[in-house]
This record gives sequence, structure tokens and C-alpha cells, in this order.
Amino acid sequence: MPAAETDPVHHVSLTGSADLRASRAEPRVPRQLPLAIKDFTGRAEHIATLDALLPAEDEGIGTGAVVISAVDGTAGIGKTTLAVWWAHRVQGRFPDGTLHANLRGYGAGDPARPGEVLEGFLRVLGLRAEQIPMGVEAQAGMFRSLLAGRRMLIVLDNANHADQVRPLLPGTPGCVVVVTSRESLTGLVVTEAATRLTLDLLSEVEAVELVTSILGPVRAAAEPDAIRELVRYCARLPLALRIAAGQATNPRVTVGDVVGELSDERLRLDTLSQDADERAAVRAVFDWSYRRLPAEPARVFRRLGLHPGEEFSVEAAAAVAELDLPGARRVLAALAAAHMIEPAAGHRRYRFHDLLRAYAADRAEHDDAPAERERARTALLTWYAHHAKTALGILFPAHRDWDPALRLATHARPEIELRGCEETWAWTDLEVDNLVAATRAADQHDEMPLTLLLVTTTAMILHRRGRWDDLFDLYSRALAAARRSGDRRAGLETLINLGETFQLLGQWQDADGVLQTALNMARELKDPWREATALLQLGNGCTAQRQYTQARNYLLAALPLTPGAQHGRIEAQTEVVLSRVFFGLGDYQEALRHARRCLALSRQAGDHEGQVHSLCGMAKIHHRLGEHQRAIEQCEQALGVASLQFFPTLVADTLDTLGIVLQATGDTARAIDCWREALRIYDDCNPEAGKYVRERIHALEDESSMPPEE
Repeated sequence: MPAAETDPVHHVSLTGSADLRASRAEPRVPRQLPLAIKDFTGRAEHIATLDALLPAEDEGIGTGAVVISAVDGTAGIGKTTLAVWWAHRVQGRFPDGTLHANLRGYGAGDPARPGEVLEGFLRVLGLRAEQIPMGVEAQAGMFRSLLAGRRMLIVLDNANHADQVRPLLPGTPGCVVVVTSRESLTGLVVTEAATRLTLDLLSEVEAVELVTSILGPVRAAAEPDAIRELVRYCARLPLALRIAAGQATNPRVTVGDVVGELSDERLRLDTLSQDADERAAVRAVFDWSYRRLPAEPARVFRRLGLHPGEEFSVEAAAAVAELDLPGARRVLAALAAAHMIEPAAGHRRYRFHDLLRAYAADRAEHDDAPAERERARTALLTWYAHHAKTALGILFPAHRDWDPALRLATHARPEIELRGCEETWAWTDLEVDNLVAATRAADQHDEMPLTLLLVTTTAMILHRRGRWDDLFDLYSRALAAARRSGDRRAGLETLINLGETFQLLGQWQDADGVLQTALNMARELKDPWREATALLQLGNGCTAQRQYTQARNYLLAALPLTPGAQHGRIEAQTEVVLSRVFFGLGDYQEALRHARRCLALSRQAGDHEGQVHSLCGMAKIHHRLGEHQRAIEQCEQALGVASLQFFPTLVADTLDTLGIVLQATGDTARAIDCWREALRIYDDCNPEAGKYVRERIHALEDESSMPPEE
């Protein structure tokens, strides 16, 4: 007799659905969801997206299509928590039951085989062991037959690949499937029309709410600042927040105690991995993702752990991983698909969240040889230094060979071709935080020549952005590096720059002490150009404090030493400060002579900043002389030279001056427009300077609102 007639398994698999149901055990409604977390918070947008996928209550079972949602995200981001919590919330909409399976895509043991899961589903749907066919295809077919005409919710948790999921999908409408994975599951999105839902880190508000819900409102209210610190150290990662907040539920432990342990970056992963349950330990959860990586992506992941900043370009990744650009793009795309890194806003850039970056660095420390690790780090720091040096030469050509640190030979592979000021400044916008981080990393790893070069180049960028705290930090590192190496000339240059920074912040006493030390050192080293620069800065400080006689003495002593320094820029700067001195002394013709001299020298040096200073100074002189139209023309010339992108404070200063001149001509409407634009810029980069402009605007507005006299 043919096998189909004697074998009950094959007989069942070939019958219609009515016969299949008749051969099953007593029908039952499965509800397989695991326990939902009681303190679930946040994710309102994601919940709304999942809700929108639900079929309407009155929608016929035979209409539409199978609804599949692929929830992806990095380890510990809360994919399972969201999927299970939402499934509990809506499973009443599915009268035929809820199925759940942990596919073990990431975790201890081997991933679940589709046949293993199907066998379990078929059993819970009422089939006896002898009715379950052999082979995944036959089991999947029977599963689809059993679900035909039913409304069921299926949660497939922790998948590692689309192929692991496909056999578990229903074939007819009426069912909703939610799949979670650390992979992007692009295959399901493309071929099964799954809706992708990618989880990001919690917002700060959501993270604080989660910690508060675990601790309770009374405990949370007692330590609000410590909770914010805990959120920051846990990088807003839900798993880490649950672990850390859970430690603080011990009545003998405060949130501050936990924060104290988390504050040491070297021990942070250990603090978040103390639980014996691997599912509740951050390091173990990350390990499961890391061990699934092929060899080359795993190597690149470790190398990226050497990157000092949170965000990086494809080119920087290629440099540290010693890859060409096509190879770097491929591997980074694979790491992003595995949610080990994530795309950042902007072209061809990626980022870590803080805990994964710490984990990558930890893996590099344990899995790579020290020599290999140091070679890669030096290559990366050199890559940043090389491009920063190139950027300085484009943006500030007068400085291109001024500082001794700039003589360090550098190379970059791959090299970015920076063209023109606008493109170069845009690159510094993207990379300024990485340049600061790279400088600190070079100092921490005792790369003294690279430290000095990175300080020299990065300081110019920070100065123009008003990032004073970072600037002081880098200068202190440069001074320490110069002392360790015995490089007195590097130390001298840093002292002069530090003195100028103190002056910009109005810290005159500190500036004077530093600059006097620099002046004495320049004379000891017989360096006339640095001596001139120190004298220039001392004169500049006296001018700002209206000590005009002392300022003139410093500047006239500097002037004979300046020719050739910074391709004429130092001489130009000395001339423009002398112009301010004579303006303050009331000698306007002498002030004009020095300002014109500065303009010519600045143009010769390619120094746009110096040109704006001289034109704006000349405008103030002509305004004082009553030559308002000429003053307006010079302000407009200055605005044509100054770029808001590169020199925002200079643009605001010039607009302020233009407003003053326009007010004198009676054009109050245009004057107010200039001041409002200046105020907008000041509010972004120098709020203290903006208060005087605000006072002028209010005075004019008050004046215009007064009723006319009878």
C-alpha cells in the first residue's frame, strides 16, 4: 500500500484544514507570553507605531496581509521589553491566542532551529507528536495551515537572521508577527514587507522616569542630581539603567554610592556586570553580540574602540583599521546592521553609545597585542593631526609655518582632500570634538610631538568658537608636554597663546603674569619674533584697559622686531593695536596711519581677520571725525571680508559699529536692524558682549515710543 495511505503523519499533512482540525486534540487558546515588566516607561512613539499596525476590529480575516514588525536595536536597548509589554497590552485583540518563542539568536547556547520552534508551536496548537511531519518545510506548511482563518499574535524574540524567522511566518491574513533582533533584518523588510522599528537610547526624560519607577518616588526625590549622573554614566541604555537602579534599591546603598562606582570609566562595565545572571550583566549581553561577529568585523570593532570620540567618519575608521575606503564601508555597514555601531547624522559617519565604546576598548585591550594596538592608535592620532595641520594652512595661512610643532612630518591614509576655506571650516565643524579628544588621547599615551601639533592646530579652531574651557585644558597639556620633553620653544609659544586667551576673558592679572614670563623666556632664547609677540600682547592688554601710555611703550618696542613674523601678520597686528592706542589718545590722524598700514600688511599676509580689524577701526575713526558715509562704506567692506562662518564675533562687532554710525546719520530703523543681527550672533558666541547692544536697542525703542512734546 502507498506510504500516503499507511503513514498517519503524511496522511494528515495532505488533508484539508477541516480534516486537520478534526484530528487534533481538544482546541485550546495558547497564551505563551513571558512576564511583562511592571515598570515599563517611555517608548510612546514606538508603541503608537505598533498600534497602527493592528488590523481594525471589524476587518475581515481574509482581507489585507500578514502584518510583520521587525523591532531591532543594539544589545540592552529594550527590544524584548517593548515587544512583550506591547503584546500583553493588545493580545485581547487576538482571540485565537498568542505564541512566543525565544530564538536565542544572541545568548548562551546555540540559536534555536526553525524546526525546533515549529515543533513547539504545533504541539501547543494541539497536534500530537505522531501528527507532526518531518522536515522544516513540511512543518512550516502545517503551521500555516493551522493559522489560516485565525487571529493570532506571534512574538519571535531575539532572532539572529531573517532565514531563522521566515519558516515561522503565517501565510494568510489575520495574524500579527513581532520579531526582535540585534540585526537589522533587512531581508524581512524587503521580501516580507516587514515594518522596521529601530529602538534608540531612551531620552534623558524617559531614562530618569525609568530609574524613578524602579527606586520609587521618595528615594528618587532625595537624590535628583545623582539620578541624572547615573543616567549619564549608563548612556541611557535601558539594561544598564535597570542594573544600576536595581543596585540602589538596597536600603544600605544610595544612588550616589552607585554613581561613585560608575564614575571610573575603567570599572564601569564591571559595575554593570556583577550579577551572576548573564542576561542581567551588560558585559555578557555585549559579549553575545560580539561573538556572533565574523573575524574581520570583530577586528574592526575592537579598533574602533581605540577611537577617542563618540562619532567618527568612514575615513577615520579606515585609518585606525588599516583598510581602504571600500573595505571600511563594507565592514562599517555590517557592524551597523548588527547594531554594534549606528549611523550618525551627516554623510558617511557613525557613532557608538558610551557603554559599547567602552566595551570595544576593553575587547581591544584583551584581544589585541599591545604593539598592534599602539600602532593603530598612533596611526589614528596622526591621521587627525595631519588633517588639522592641512586645515590650519588653508584657514590661517599666516600661521602655516609659525609654530615649531607644525614642522612634524605627518601623513594620512586615506587622505581627505580639503579644498577652500568653506569646505575646510565645514570639516572642522564635524571634527572639532574628535580633535579635542585626539589631543587628550595623545597626551595620555605620551605621544608628545603629536600632542603639541594637535594643540597648535586645534587651539586655532577652539579660539574662533569661544570654547575656552577646552582651550585652557589643551594649553595646560601642551605646557606639561613641553616641560617633559624639554622643548622650551614649544613652552614659550604656549605661554603667549595662554596669555592671549586670558586677555580675551578679561583676566588681566593672569594674562600679564603669563606674558611677562613669556617675554623673559623669549629674550633668554634670543627669539626676536616671540619677543615681539609677547610685547604685542602686553600692549594689547594695556589698550583694552585704557592704559594707553604703557601700551604705546610696549608696541613701539615690538614694532622693530616684527618684520617677517607670520608673513607680516604680527607687524599688522602691532599696527592695528597702535591705531587703537592713538584713537584713545585722541590723535585720529596717527590712528588712521597705523590702521591703513595694518590693512596693507594683512592683505599681504592673507589675513582676513586683520583686514576686518583694520577696516572696522578706520570706520570708528571716520565716524569720530564726522565722516559718516565713509565710515559706513568701511563697515560694509569689513562685512564683505568677514565670514559669519569663520569669524562670528568680528561680524557682530562690525554690525555693532555700523549700527552706531547709522544712528548718527538718523537712520534709526537700519541701526536697530544691525544691532538685532549683532545681538543674535553675540547670544550664540559671546553673550557678555551682547548686553551693550541690547541696551542700545532698548534706548532707541524707548525713545521712539515716547509721545511728541506739545
